[in-house]
Amino acid sequence: MKRLLAILLLIPALVFAWEPAKPVIVVIGNAPGAGNEIAFRKLASIISEKKMSPVKFVIENKPGADSVIGMNYVYDAAPDGYTAGIPSHMSTFVTNDIWEKKIKKFDYNSFEYVVTMGKSPLALVAWPNSKVNTPIDFVKLIATTDKPVNVAIGGGAHRMAFEYLMVKGNGKRDMVKFIKFQGPLQAVTSVASLDAGGTEFGIVPIAVANPLVQAGKVKIIGFTGDRKVAAYPNVPFLNTVAPGINVYAAWAIALPPKTPKDIVAWYNRQFVAAIKTKEYREWCDENLVFVDERELTPAGLNHHIEELRATFLPMQKYISAEGTN
Repeated sequence: MKRLLAILLLIPALVFAWEPAKPVIVVIGNAPGAGNEIAFRKLASIISEKKMSPVKFVIENKPGADSVIGMNYVYDAAPDGYTAGIPSHMSTFVTNDIWEKKIKKFDYNSFEYVVTMGKSPLALVAWPNSKVNTPIDFVKLIATTDKPVNVAIGGGAHRMAFEYLMVKGNGKRDMVKFIKFQGPLQAVTSVASLDAGGTEFGIVPIAVANPLVQAGKVKIIGFTGDRKVAAYPNVPFLNTVAPGINVYAAWAIALPPKTPKDIVAWYNRQFVAAIKTKEYREWCDENLVFVDERELTPAGLNHHIEELRATFLPMQKYISAEGTN
């Protein structure tokens, strides 16, 4: 009798547990081809293929102002589970408070954060025929050049890495500039097109740059962070010339403010299950992405957000007065 009663008590929770009854709009604050979109599409396909849920995800790219346009949209959306955002960590949690604070509607902690989908080191890349081949070569160039040097970027994390290299390498602000693109794919394509008016250098996630590296269209000068990339064991770290440049491309799932806990829990269950599949882990290895197990819960992700802000917001005193290029 007690067992039957316990089962009966569970029935209301099972019946009324939230599940989407219509398509979910997923907002990407970058142009098509960014790492957050690529990772989300892979996870969504796993959820669909393995029949974890019948939900249909409809991706809408809303690029502009380093993802602020897209995240403003998510901020204004109803907290009913039918709108989600895919923010990049550094942009939404740090650099939007430095360079886009006048146009954003949200605070860094406004949203209900679900999970980190993955992370990828940033790569300083160059046109294949560039004379720069190492981090030391690059720092010497930006400190001594008497000709313009342009670096393509496609997001807040990329600009933070650029600014960090400028500060640590005594870069010449009058000669070395970043060129901002709507996304990392557009930025790395510019580097591959130097002979057609592109840029000689770029800072982009290796997950996005890898196809062009493999095709010989760009070369890698160095990686951010200190996590070895198995596919490129001989590429040096940029921290040899800029200690502490632990900047990654990292992507989360976020829901509008005040989204109910049962909806947040549904998203977390679905996406953590997909993240832990063999298929996703193999995709991560192939695309030079890694999963941080500590950020697979809302609490773990929120803890990381606070750590990220404590580490990188102090950079503002060195770079905010330098303008926006």
